[in-house]
Amino acid sequence: MRLGTKYEERRLDLTILPMVNVVFLLLIFFMLVGRIGPTEQLDLSPPVSQSGQRDSGQPLRIEVDSTGIMALNGRVTDNTELIVMLTDRLRQEPATQIQLKADANLDANRLIKLMETLRLIGIGKLTLVTEQEV
Repeated sequence: MRLGTKYEERRLDLTILPMVNVVFLLLIFFMLVGRIGPTEQLDLSPPVSQSGQRDSGQPLRIEVDSTGIMALNGRVTDNTELIVMLTDRLRQEPATQIQLKADANLDANRLIKLMETLRLIGIGKLTLVTEQEV
């Protein structure tokens, strides 16, 4: 008689099902929890703010780390190249909005100098990106 064979095959199938369920649940969990937004080129920790405001549209984002290294929309640039790229963009779209995300440990004088340079080349709207206080 072959009664034991069918029972063992069925039992093997039943022991794999919970493992498959767990794997799919873990996959769904990590897909939902994973970061959906674009990654940043520079490792920054912006200053903390008590008030928050969401900005609409797709502004250009300038990132400056604590050593002064800058990136425009995720591409590392130097000061001269940044000014040239922003000037060209302003000629095409005069109402360009700029987001400035600077590290909290960046020297304030360096940040002010960058903001003055942006104002001189014609940036009309500049938003300083901060993290909201929890």
